[in-house]
Amino acid sequence: MSADETPAQGTEATAGSRLRCDVCGSEAIVVTAKGSALSCCGTPLTTTFPGAR
Repeated sequence: MSADETPAQGTEATAGSRLRCDVCGSEAIVVTAKGSALSCCGTPLTTTFPGAR
């Protein structure tokens, strides 16, 4: 990443994590974690269950 790029804003989660959008209420369960930053409605998702570490 170059100095002028902005890192992705979002929640990084492990496999088995349950996430929720505080704006629209959508939920997601992470099946395979690959380091992506997760967001919805322009905001990071909230972890409601942490999953495996």
